[in-house]
Amino acid sequence: MNITLEIAFSFKRELAEDYSALELAEGATVRDAIVALVERFPEIRERLFDEQGGIRRHINALVNGGNIQFRERFDTRLREGDRLSILPPVGGG
Repeated sequence: MNITLEIAFSFKRELAEDYSALELAEGATVRDAIVALVERFPEIRERLFDEQGGIRRHINALVNGGNIQFRERFDTRLREGDRLSILPPVGGG
């Protein structure tokens, strides 16, 4: 299946090719998509994964505009044509 990927981090300018389309197996999760992205662009691994191989705590994502924190987090399943947005931490004050 194909999904559209949006990256809100500044490092997206460092990616050598178009990163906005990702092909995944049917039933893939947000976690699977992030792993696939890092396999394609290993230079961003440290920005998305911690030393133990888990997705960093400050990473958030939206699927079709809906926050995965209110769904099944990184185990949220994706479907053909979904739009996955990977977001940096947001602070305010």
